[in-house]
Amino acid sequence: MEAPKRKRPPSRGRAVPAAGPPPQRVQVRQVQQSPRQPVRPQPYDVRGYPMVVRPRRRHSLISRWLQTPPSMTVIFVFITIGILALILIPLFLVTGYYGYFQVTERIVPNVRAGDMDLSGKTVHEAAAELQAVWNIENSLEATDGVRKWTVKPSAVGLWIDASATALQAYSVSHGQDFLTEANQMVDVLKNGYVIEPVLIYRSDTARSGLEELAPQVNIPPVDAALHFRNGELFTTPSVRGYALDIDGTLTTLDAAPLAIYTDGRLPLKMKAVEPRILDAGGALEEAKRLLDSAFSITVYDTVTGEYIQWQVPRETLGTWLTIDSTEAGIVPSIAPDRTVSYLNEKNASLGNGRFIDVQEAAQQAAQAVREGRSITLIARHEPTTYTVQPGDTLIRVGWNTGFPYWKILEKNPDINPDALIPGQVLNIPSKDEMLPLPVIPGKRILISISQQRLWTFENGSQTGEYIISTGIDRSPTQPGVFQVRMHDPSAYASLWDLTMPNFIGIYEAWPGFFNGMHGLPTLSGGQILWANILGRPASYGCIILNLDDAEYLYNWAEEGVVVEIEN
Repeated sequence: MEAPKRKRPPSRGRAVPAAGPPPQRVQVRQVQQSPRQPVRPQPYDVRGYPMVVRPRRRHSLISRWLQTPPSMTVIFVFITIGILALILIPLFLVTGYYGYFQVTERIVPNVRAGDMDLSGKTVHEAAAELQAVWNIENSLEATDGVRKWTVKPSAVGLWIDASATALQAYSVSHGQDFLTEANQMVDVLKNGYVIEPVLIYRSDTARSGLEELAPQVNIPPVDAALHFRNGELFTTPSVRGYALDIDGTLTTLDAAPLAIYTDGRLPLKMKAVEPRILDAGGALEEAKRLLDSAFSITVYDTVTGEYIQWQVPRETLGTWLTIDSTEAGIVPSIAPDRTVSYLNEKNASLGNGRFIDVQEAAQQAAQAVREGRSITLIARHEPTTYTVQPGDTLIRVGWNTGFPYWKILEKNPDINPDALIPGQVLNIPSKDEMLPLPVIPGKRILISISQQRLWTFENGSQTGEYIISTGIDRSPTQPGVFQVRMHDPSAYASLWDLTMPNFIGIYEAWPGFFNGMHGLPTLSGGQILWANILGRPASYGCIILNLDDAEYLYNWAEEGVVVEIEN
């Protein structure tokens, strides 16, 4: 049985010819096609529509190979290559990495000295950075647990040997066989490597540094004290002090210098210091007695003979009080340093170029108050100047200023003494230079050249008056303020062949030659000179008295008594 033939559906859009006469035949010439391009029939889909046929692409060898199912051999080869790649590539990378740090002689990565990363540095670079950071920039915090001070490690004997530490860091993965170095490098990259810095510690330097630090650290104890406020005395309790225990701190430092260095903290050991005076109550009554006693300071001006008195008020005395611990117990005292402020204020009020030695006065005042007495201080005098006037000679300048000419020449060595220039300014010594011995405040001798008289004074009152003879015009007696300097019961002047009984030297007319006071002189033949002319200038510069008066004055005027000679 034959299958029915399937009718081809009419093409869409194709016109169906109408019935009529048959079409005319048209001769169609066939064109010979190239065998390379065979004519293919137009394909149609199931519905009879023409299909678009695209030219078949040529496939590459690789694509055709990929479309071909792989064999077991190919799979094995690929697996082998992959395994080798996994092994060789890391090995190649590690070898290259290792080789770089070996050839360039650098510290391998992830190596640290303490908290400092030294990766990739040469030994020289690492040593320089260690030196800068650890030894120069680094500091320690010294603490007693409450207070803190910053100190340099080198000040307490600690510093890092930068070169040795850098070499130690470089030795990681260097200087061994290949496998050991490579394994160590891998381990260091993974886990890191920390080396301990090479520390140098010197105990003697540490001791010196702690001794320098001690004054900043120490807390001095506070003694129990007396205070004066609002006219009343009261006491304050003592306070314990603390001092740096250098030996104890050194023991801690000796035990773990590296740990202290890397930690950056130096613990200081302290020890208690007890006050010297624990209780001031026992000195309170004696202090009240000192306050109630009158205390005054008298200043004696040796040049003018003036006495200046300062009565110290009770309130001021109260500020000077302190207490001392003695074998007899706690006693009130005067602190010399507390008197300085008062004495400076009074010193400024003296004026006229006068002053006192404040530090010396402070010591004397403190001692005098403790002993319940007053004191007398000697006023000092500043050097001055003199402006040369027309007609002045060096002797006249000395006469006007109260100095022998040679003392002025001594202060002005560059001048021509035989040709002074008007307007020239000369340096004049302090008048104290003519009073080299300790002054006797209670006695004074006054001599008048114009009146040819000598007076003695004791404790402010005149005790005697005497007729004298001073130097003649060509060898005058020098005016000024001088002092009894020496005694000679029978002085001999070889220049004039004179013996001068009861000689009292008072100033050097020129170096080594004293003028002074004495009795009527005697020639070597026994003749007494000038007995009938006392009361008129007669001598060669000395002051002459009759024999009895000279003997009395010789015994009355001890060395140090001030002698004032006025024109």
